[in-house]
Amino acid sequence: MGIDQFKAIPVCPLSKRLLSTFLQLCACSFVLCMHASSKAQTKNSYPMLMSLKPNAALIGSATEHELSARYNLAGASMVIVSGEGVTGEILPNDQEKPDDRTKNDIMASKCRIRFTVSSDAIPGVRDFRVFTPHGVSTLGQLVVARDPIAIESIDDNGSRDRAQQISLPATICGTIEKAEDVDWYRFQVDARSEWIFHVRAQRLLNRMHDMQTRIDPLIILRNATGATIASNDNFYAGDPLLHHTFGEGGEYFLEVRDVRYQGNADWTYSIEAHNRPFIKQVVPPVVSMESPNTLAAVGCNLPSSPTIQLPPATASPGISWFTSSFESRPTNEFAALVTHLPVVREEKPTVSAEVAVENSNGLGTATNTTLFAIPSIVTGTIAEAGECDRYLFKAKAQEKISFQVFSRRLLSDMDPLVRILNEEGKSLTEADDATVHRMTQADPWLENWTVPADGKYILEIQDLHQRGGPGFTYAIQAEVAKPYFLLEADTDKTLLTPGMGGVVYVRAIRKNGFAGEIQLDVSNLPDGVTAIAGRILPELNDGIIYLEAAANASPGAKNISFSGRSIDESGSTNSATLVSPATVLQEYYSPGGGRGHYPVEMHSVSVAEPLDIRNIRLSTHEIQLKPGESKRIDVEIERAPDFNGNVTLDMIYQHLEQPFGSSLPKGVKVDVANSKTLLTNGDTKGHITLKASDDAPKVHEQLVPVNVHISINFVMKHTFCIRPVKVSVLRD
Repeated sequence: MGIDQFKAIPVCPLSKRLLSTFLQLCACSFVLCMHASSKAQTKNSYPMLMSLKPNAALIGSATEHELSARYNLAGASMVIVSGEGVTGEILPNDQEKPDDRTKNDIMASKCRIRFTVSSDAIPGVRDFRVFTPHGVSTLGQLVVARDPIAIESIDDNGSRDRAQQISLPATICGTIEKAEDVDWYRFQVDARSEWIFHVRAQRLLNRMHDMQTRIDPLIILRNATGATIASNDNFYAGDPLLHHTFGEGGEYFLEVRDVRYQGNADWTYSIEAHNRPFIKQVVPPVVSMESPNTLAAVGCNLPSSPTIQLPPATASPGISWFTSSFESRPTNEFAALVTHLPVVREEKPTVSAEVAVENSNGLGTATNTTLFAIPSIVTGTIAEAGECDRYLFKAKAQEKISFQVFSRRLLSDMDPLVRILNEEGKSLTEADDATVHRMTQADPWLENWTVPADGKYILEIQDLHQRGGPGFTYAIQAEVAKPYFLLEADTDKTLLTPGMGGVVYVRAIRKNGFAGEIQLDVSNLPDGVTAIAGRILPELNDGIIYLEAAANASPGAKNISFSGRSIDESGSTNSATLVSPATVLQEYYSPGGGRGHYPVEMHSVSVAEPLDIRNIRLSTHEIQLKPGESKRIDVEIERAPDFNGNVTLDMIYQHLEQPFGSSLPKGVKVDVANSKTLLTNGDTKGHITLKASDDAPKVHEQLVPVNVHISINFVMKHTFCIRPVKVSVLRD
């Protein structure tokens, strides 16, 4: 039912009163819930980064920036930056008092950072975080740019008459800081020149922990009289990209605003305004690890033959970023799929999408399709509207094959749809969007397809909306579907204090029938931090890695990494060791109170000053259960002298009753009715009862943590742990 139809439904007065009462009760419940949550809040939250001003730094220089956060940044002493070529340092704050670093009541804080960018740094966006006495912060983002930084510097540049004068090329950094804020910039261009205006704003909010509203930027070019000559709204997600040819030299204006005229003090933007070549995609969007690469660029301000030569890739397989140059003019960064597989490029002719749907007998034969062998990467472009590309392959009955499309993730314009057809053109299966790292994205992933019979088959790809053009590029990774697993670490940071521990939940995404046990590993630990790596039991999804700081561990922070390994015993003669690194996910507070995730590049462990929980004591660290049996774990906590807030105990990680991590063995549950998991008013003692079901399978010493949670806000928690419990299920 459409929204207009819904609005047209008549509602009787009694129904209106009942609806009003229901909404009031819901509102009261929400307020009470938030009030209870606020009473339970920690006094020692890690900083949640909200904005960096300016949010861009210049390649080959050192620049100073103001960082804003929720909670306390005082005492910040270290900056950690992803990738290579960018370093950061905290600048002295003469206004900061010695006792500011230990204050717990600072709800908003600032510090200054100097970022130094090497001359050979790849442009683009870097993640960064800071280390403070309260632990490491959430992630912020820094744009690494080629052009001088032009900072919004006047209080009111909201009209053409008050437009701020800038010189191009430039990276324009500003803020849409309040409702109805409009920023105007005045600049000069030479006669007949082409310029790029690339906005980063909405995409810079992806990693914000608690950004309940998001900017939707709009840019408008105006001539000297104020008339609109060009504009752009959404190109890269909600961010504009505008390519404009100025027919004559003179004075022009750039207007920047939120399309809804909304604003927020943390809605920063950077606009890279330049006349250099700009690459949107490359054809093919694939870089081989085995041989030199010749690519054609698709974009703006490119020469007539925009060919790029790249040596064999040295990066790991997957999506990587590259730069190039034309006539000594450097380009922006562009994405490509790095692979060791053979690359098969499309050969025309193609068949229209309409024919593919309507004519099941004339869809193209072996003479009309490109033949490829599995495994391979097949790649091409949907060059015209309504076009679909086909590739022919041979397969045997009961073989299992997976087809993963890389298109939107490589910044293609395409929304791909992939199908498998038999030789007569009948559709056998298809795939559209896929979920990767708990996020739905436009690239299909047709996994573990079983070949019905020996023969020839057609792999078909088209744009879901039957669009086309030079920017509709794709690459399809076709491989035999062998059992394997992927891993996700549920958090991007572990906050430790001397003598205390923390836990990282690692989740397995089992692929193509893999059901084995996975042993977890951790590497690159800082001095003074030790780990106990658990396992993910067969057919289950979650395991833990427990980290602990020694009592004499020095303060500091370091990036660490996680992985898992298993023996694939699905084959009778060729067992293989499977190893997978873990993708790191940062949690965020989504609108409405949900807990979302976003993939990031680093997990940082920190050792900071003591926080609200100083010690945890368990009555036992080993539990042995028989089927149907229950056993109790007594828990005693030591609070900080000034902390009397609510504390919750649990042996899984959950939010709003949705589990995000549980290393409990199959058939073992927390008996909530016979547990005391809420400690209020300074209480220090609770207990958790574990119960095994009658059919619980046998398991030996599975590591399960006792989590001590303190709310930071409605979604985020501080989680404290001590050495985990070894849970066993005994069977005769």
